[in-house]
Amino acid sequence: MTAKTARLPVGVSDPPLSPARVACVSPLRLHLILMPTEACNFRCVYCYETFALKRMRPDVVTGVKRLLSQRASDLTLLLLSWFGGEPLLAPDIMEDVMGHARGLAARNPDLAIRADATTNGSLLNDAMADRLFAAGVRDFQISLDGPAAWHDRKRVRPGGGATFEGIWRNLLALKTRPERFHVTLRVHVDRDNVDAIPEFLPRLGSEFSGDDRFDLFIRTVSRLGGPRDADLPILSEDESPAILASLRQRAEQLGLKLAGANAGEKICYAAHANSFLVRADGRLNKCTVALESPANQVGRIHEDGTVELTRERVLPWMRGLQSGEAAALACPLRKISSGSQ
Repeated sequence: MTAKTARLPVGVSDPPLSPARVACVSPLRLHLILMPTEACNFRCVYCYETFALKRMRPDVVTGVKRLLSQRASDLTLLLLSWFGGEPLLAPDIMEDVMGHARGLAARNPDLAIRADATTNGSLLNDAMADRLFAAGVRDFQISLDGPAAWHDRKRVRPGGGATFEGIWRNLLALKTRPERFHVTLRVHVDRDNVDAIPEFLPRLGSEFSGDDRFDLFIRTVSRLGGPRDADLPILSEDESPAILASLRQRAEQLGLKLAGANAGEKICYAAHANSFLVRADGRLNKCTVALESPANQVGRIHEDGTVELTRERVLPWMRGLQSGEAAALACPLRKISSGSQ
């Protein structure tokens, strides 16, 4: 069998791209971030989403599946990232698309499928894990805002109510399972909980150190355009690096594996030429933040699997791939949202 080779779009190899940037423009790869629902069972204080859209429309689901069918024979890697809202509110859509994708992989030996889900973890009990594992989704990112006393103030339900213990119970149940899977525990830090996180890390260490299926990602809370942005007790850019470095060092001392330790250029998914967010109504975005920004409305997927893109809106997101500018690669949204390119 002849191996597939990438042919780069005209112009992107002058000047030559780094290996990391070559992967970002390769037509052999496709990354779809899918929102099977934009509804959520949480109302986190820093959230920027509106929850106006609910389940992904049937015609959009059909369009995604037909697009995958059309591209399968040309791809070596298909990455499906499940996002929301809370994607586990629509597990049947996840199963439908994953089943279709895995069927395509079975008929196309060169095609590898990878899948992940960003979830609040509240619905990831044993029964849900059984369904998702069977569908091929075994990679999760789950956020915690420190110990229960702080987490439950920030990651709340629409009508109020604690959420930490349910998530923690599901994490402990996952730990007892024999299967291979991966969970990134994303711990948020802000000015309110910064003193509580060092006390929380030993609890994480006692449960998850030594289990290589779990790793830890510690990051500060940011203002991402939500209605409560002005009131968020964020840490300043000057103080954040030292605080994060100290917390990460403590986590490693406790035997916790840190996520995101890859060397090389930091390239946001939104800067990739082969990555798109598929909204529940069929709109295509590049970024999972600033969902309603006009600059982030780059196209649409149709029921027949065809994709309509607006060139002048897509290209600014990828400007860093050719220029090599670190800021444009790490977060292309910043200059786009400020009106400069």
